[in-house]
Amino acid sequence: MALKPKHLILNLLLESDNPISSQVFIRICQLFDITENSARVTLARLSSDGMVEAPERGLYRLGPRARNLAADLASWRELESKLCDWDGSWIGVYQAMLGRSDRTALRRRERLLQLAGFSALEQGLAVRPNNVRGGVAGLRKRLLGIGLEEEAIIFRIDDLDEASHQRAVSLWDRKDLEEHYRDAQAIMENWMAKAEGLDTETAARECFLIGDEYIRCIAYDPMLPMEMVDTRLRQRYLETLIRFDQLGKSIWQNLYREFAQAG
Repeated sequence: MALKPKHLILNLLLESDNPISSQVFIRICQLFDITENSARVTLARLSSDGMVEAPERGLYRLGPRARNLAADLASWRELESKLCDWDGSWIGVYQAMLGRSDRTALRRRERLLQLAGFSALEQGLAVRPNNVRGGVAGLRKRLLGIGLEEEAIIFRIDDLDEASHQRAVSLWDRKDLEEHYRDAQAIMENWMAKAEGLDTETAARECFLIGDEYIRCIAYDPMLPMEMVDTRLRQRYLETLIRFDQLGKSIWQNLYREFAQAG
C-alpha cells in the first residue's frame, strides 16, 4: 500500500523538534513517490483542519487539533514504566449510549480505545487488564485528553465471572503478539547491521517505513501483564526499537543537512 502524504507529513512533524518548510516536505515526499501537487494539497488541507499550523510563511508544525494525540503517541518509549503488577481486575469503558450511526465518530472512538489497549468484550463495552499505573483515574484522564467523549463511563471491574474473565483474556492473541516481537526485533537488528552501507536517501526512506510500522505497533500494543504475554520478549523488542529510532533520527538529521546544503 502506498504511503499517504497526510501520514508522512504528520509523522515527520511529530518527530521534528523544529518547524519544517514546505520545500523540505516536497523533497521528502518525492522520496516516497508522492508528487509535489499532492504534498501541497495535503499541507493546505491539514492547515484548514487545524492539524498543522504555520508559525511563519512556508514553515509548518503540528496544529492544536493534533497535539494531544501526537503527545500520547510519542510516549511509546516510556510505556513499560507506566505499567504495574496485575491483580486480576479489569478496567471497562461503557459507550453503548454514544450510538453507532455516526461511522466517523465510531471509528475514532474505536481507534482511541485500541490506542489505550482496550478490546471489545461486548458491543458497547471495551475492557483491558488493570495493570496501568493510575488505574481508572489515570486512564480516564488519558482517554478524555486524546478525544474520547465525556459521556463514556470508565470503571473498574473486580468480579467478572470465570467464563467472562477467560473470554476477556482471550481477546488478545498471545502467540501473535510474541511472534511479532521476535520477528520485528530480528528485522530491525538485520537492517541496522547493513545501514552504514546505504546512501542517505535510501537509508532515510527505509528506516522511516520500518520504524513507522513498528512504532505504530508498539503505540497500539495492549501492554498486557506477564500473565497474558511474555513481557521480557516485549521489553527486548522495545529496547531494539528505541535503538532503531535513535539511528533513524541520526539518518534523518543527515538528510536534512544535505537538503540545506543543496539549497
